[in-house]
Order: sequence, then structure tokens, then C-alpha cells
Amino acid sequence: MKLNAIFTDNVVLAENKPIRIFGEGDGEATVRFTGYEKTVRSHDGKWVAELPPQTAGGPYELTASLNGETVTVRNVYVGAVYLISGQSNAEFRLCESNTDKSEYKDDGLLRCYFVKRPWIGNDVLEQKWTAAEKNGVGNWSAIGYLVGKKIREERGCAVGVVSCFQGASIIESWLPEEKAKRFTLPAEELHIDHTYHEYTAWNKNGVIYEKMLSQLFPFSFNGVIWYQGESDTTEPEAKIYKDELECLISTVREKTGDESLPFVIVQIADFDPRRDDGWRGVQAAQEKAAAEIKNCALAPCRDVCETDAIHPPTKSALAVRIAEKLL
Repeated sequence: MKLNAIFTDNVVLAENKPIRIFGEGDGEATVRFTGYEKTVRSHDGKWVAELPPQTAGGPYELTASLNGETVTVRNVYVGAVYLISGQSNAEFRLCESNTDKSEYKDDGLLRCYFVKRPWIGNDVLEQKWTAAEKNGVGNWSAIGYLVGKKIREERGCAVGVVSCFQGASIIESWLPEEKAKRFTLPAEELHIDHTYHEYTAWNKNGVIYEKMLSQLFPFSFNGVIWYQGESDTTEPEAKIYKDELECLISTVREKTGDESLPFVIVQIADFDPRRDDGWRGVQAAQEKAAAEIKNCALAPCRDVCETDAIHPPTKSALAVRIAEKLL
């Protein structure tokens, strides 16, 4: 038996949400945290122990006895935990942005967890919880770091950012395979990223969901940032993008057991060379999804980001806007 990979030293657990500790293997698990204890048996090779919600605080220790062998996770905090997902603008590193390096700060209570991408051998971030250090945060997602930093300033509690992203990823890869099949379009109606040879490792129905996103469930979050859409910008794709986004949101809410989980949808920027009807259609779909799906908010960036780059280097103002929506 083993704990899920997200439960490493320095983990931040979501405040005021059920605390679910989970893993794989056959047998019995007993979890102890802040005076609470829960014993469960595995089912089909998986197990989940759920403890009551807690307010922000720490540091604590979490212990899990797995078939009699005890694992201890140290320096655990309860605080505000956010998932950032999407494609390259979600992944876009702080060091690639024009954020002044005076903004890079040491902060032991701002922490990042990076979900491993199995198709990339040597990634820039390790799959463990890491506290912010000014010499290391340049490799963090710019949006993830800047949003987390802003919320730390406003709230004062520990903040955890779970980074789960892949550049040039199509939304269908983020959906469970069976659900993604509902949105099948003829190949000639798809954006080139669907079939471009360098992206085939992840751009198939359900691949990112299976290999990355689903590995996080049923971990609790206080909110989700979704920044994706540039790889689904043909006119036919734009017409179904709102439904796909609704499917993604409902799936994440179902798998986390949180039907009111807040989502901030980042509206893709105005990129002048590609701002055609398909591009505008995805922007409109994102706006409509945020307006019609409960507990969703739109973070437009056309007025605070450059329009001459598909990866706008200015992220600070957008990050403040996202943080305000989450708060």
C-alpha cells in the first residue's frame, strides 16, 4: 500500500473542505491528523480516508499506517489550495515573464506541487511540495506564483498551488475519454495542434485526464484556474467549446465531491495574427460558460496583456484579477 504522490512533506490541505487522504494497494489504512483518526479498507486496489474539514493552521504531522507500516508526512499546513490547469499560458514560467525579479520572494507558506508529465523525461519541477524561494520560483508557473503570492498577502494563511498543465494541449485530452468522444469532429475541422506530430504524446482523447488530472482526485481544492483554448480555435471547435468546458468543470466537481467548487476561466488573450472567427468564438464561449455555469468567473486579459505574442509576457495584472475572483 502507498500514499498518493501528492502527500509529501510540506503538503497544503484545503481549508474548510473534507480532508481526503488516499492511495493505492490492497489492505487496511489508518490515517491520523490533528487528533482525528480514520481506518478504511481498500476497494479495487484503491483507498480513501476522509477526515472533517478544518480551518487554516499548522504546522502539523500526518501519519498513515498502511498494513501496519507507518508513513509520516511533516510540515503539513491547512490553507487555501488552488489548482491551475491548461496549456502553455498556464505553464508559462515566471522567468519567461517580464515580472521584475524584486517580486521573487522567499516564503515558506507559499508552496507549489507539480504534477508529473510522463512524456517529458527531465522536467523543470519535481513532483513534490516545494516552498517558494526567490532563487527557484522562476521555474514556477507565472500565473500560479503571482496568484498565490497575492492571496498570501491578502489572507495570511498558507497557500498551495497545484500545477497541472501541458503546453499545446487540446481540451479533449483533459476530458475522460468516453466523454471526449461526444465532441468528435472531422479531422479537417480541427486545429493543427490535434495532429501535430510533436504533440501526439498527449493530444488524444482522455490522455491528460488519465495520466495527470485524474491522479489528483479526490484531493480537495478551494478553487481552480483554467487557462486553455488556443489549441481549439477553428470555427467548428469554437461552437462546441462551451459544452466541452462545462463537461470539464462538472467532471472535476464530481471527482472532488464538490459541486460548488469555484472556477476562474481565463479568457484567451487577443493574439493579432490569429484573431479570426474561431479565436473570437472560443473567447465568446469562455465568456458564456462563466456567465451560465454556477460558481464560475471570467478573467479577461485582452486589456492587460500584449496582443502581439501568443504568450503575453505581462502576467502581473492578470494574476491580480484572477486572485480577486478567487477571493
